[in-house]
Amino acid sequence: MQNQAPVLIRVARREDGATILSMLAELAAWECAPHAPRLSPSTLESDVFGKNPKLHILVAENQSKQLVGFISYYENYSSWEGAVGIHIGDLWVSPACRGQSIGSDLLNHVASSHKEQRVDVFVIRNNEARFFYEHLGFKEQTQWILYRKESGCSSCRTL
Repeated sequence: MQNQAPVLIRVARREDGATILSMLAELAAWECAPHAPRLSPSTLESDVFGKNPKLHILVAENQSKQLVGFISYYENYSSWEGAVGIHIGDLWVSPACRGQSIGSDLLNHVASSHKEQRVDVFVIRNNEARFFYEHLGFKEQTQWILYRKESGCSSCRTL
């Protein structure tokens, strides 16, 4: 589908919360996630719209004022580089609106607002989104492997 009408990229507002959570659930289903997103309306309120946001969200709004995509991101820090960077948490465009450059518009908006900062994103290995990011100049970091200790892991050794 070709770009029929431009979208407005803007900072998410409190009234966007329910739609953001709905799009996040669509993303989880699309990725065949093992569970639904755990981000609740109250956590969204405090962590995105609160006094000291931990997560930033931009939305793509079409001419009918409907949200058709979003990107979430937060600052990280590399002691190796001695610099702040940006980590993309999630990027979603409604399937009916794909192919209209909305995803790249969202990503470019974040990147252009943080020109001097490195931008990182984790992508599920078998996800076709890898090609999207590679097309935009992202490089796979093959020397890194993600390790995670889940909170509340009863079978994990104590640290």
